[in-house]
Amino acid sequence: MNIIILMGGSNKRIEKEKAFLKIGNKTILKIMLEKLNQLRKKDDRIIIVANNISSLQGRLSKSKFFSQHGTVDVVSDLIPGTGPLGGIYSGLAASSTEYNLVLACDMPFLDVNLIQHMLRKKSDYDVLIPKYGDCFEPLHAVYSRDILSVIKEKIEQGTCKIQSIFPMVKVKYITEREMEKFGNWRQFFFNINTLSELKKARKIFKQNFRERGKLFSNLCITESLLVQDKGDK
Repeated sequence: MNIIILMGGSNKRIEKEKAFLKIGNKTILKIMLEKLNQLRKKDDRIIIVANNISSLQGRLSKSKFFSQHGTVDVVSDLIPGTGPLGGIYSGLAASSTEYNLVLACDMPFLDVNLIQHMLRKKSDYDVLIPKYGDCFEPLHAVYSRDILSVIKEKIEQGTCKIQSIFPMVKVKYITEREMEKFGNWRQFFFNINTLSELKKARKIFKQNFRERGKLFSNLCITESLLVQDKGDK
């Protein structure tokens, strides 16, 4: 199963590339990829969908991290200006696996156990998505390549909402009851769109570390985090 990370947003509210913002001493993208590499099998690819691929490829090629953790492919939006639905379409089109985990690029608190639970689900769906109350997490979900034509049809009709495809495909939900087994599951979907949310993420990270030790086995808190938090107050 390949992993698709969407980086096509305009970042208007935060005016920075969200994936390269730092939580502690690591960028959000690096935090995510370190966790996702725990899930990858030998032939699994990570596909990043971006608007400005030349700039992103340049940043990735300069990082030793990416040469140490396998291939990260960068592809451009095939249908620019169509939001996350267009990003999902572009990622699925670039993928060779039937099922693909799709994530936003600004989710620093991904939980490997929850994702593994999702990936173990029997493949009798087109979309597998967390749902609680009336809320969905469409950018923390699994999508089948079989729905490419459905997505394209919706985009051609001028509809770019991800939920617009749901009536036309087989959707399976990860329920709130299932997610409760994995602890503070709402935190896993935390994403960053504003500077205040970035500050909150840094505080969550520090609090988690202090209260429960090394919550994320592949992250380390550093003096830079403490200095960073003081500057945010």
